[in-house]
Amino acid sequence: MIAYLDIVLAQAPAHSSGACLSALGRELLSRLADARGYHCPVSEWSPRGSGAPWHPALPPPWKACLSHRDGRVIAGISTAPVGIDIEHTRLRHEKRLPELVACLPEADVRRKIHQSAVPLDAFYRAWTLHEALYKLDSLSGTPASHVLSTRLERLAPGGDVHAWQWQQQGWTISLCTQASSLEIRALPNLSFIKRC
Repeated sequence: MIAYLDIVLAQAPAHSSGACLSALGRELLSRLADARGYHCPVSEWSPRGSGAPWHPALPPPWKACLSHRDGRVIAGISTAPVGIDIEHTRLRHEKRLPELVACLPEADVRRKIHQSAVPLDAFYRAWTLHEALYKLDSLSGTPASHVLSTRLERLAPGGDVHAWQWQQQGWTISLCTQASSLEIRALPNLSFIKRC
């Protein structure tokens, strides 16, 4: 069965606070819902800090997902639970990369990062997958105790979670869902690649 995901990536004004980014995310969610024919007033989204955003007027099976980092917000609505994460490369992480990679729980993942042509990019791909899995588990009602309690071995083809990624110019976005087929409508057009 195909799941549908409508997402939008937006740039917030410079130096926006976390509260401003969260508010922008909820505005974007309302626009996405309106485009699907559902009137979801911004004021009725669940408050910031209470987990994944939800709205009483967004009918099942639609669910919302949201992430922000360094002034960019990605918001989405989907017919299946989707964990989403966005990260922006921090140059200071390049100096600390060995210790950051050492924190990741799976030896195979750590080895692949060290063997990568661009280890920092590989680290962000792995990190955002952990974050997206954590958010997916939270949406599914079985939250992990910590982001690094998740395991990338759960991803297909060996596991039952499917992942898509986009990475460009220091930005990485990861999506995780149990839907094996996901039709992504993104604004702007982002070329997500499904992990095999």
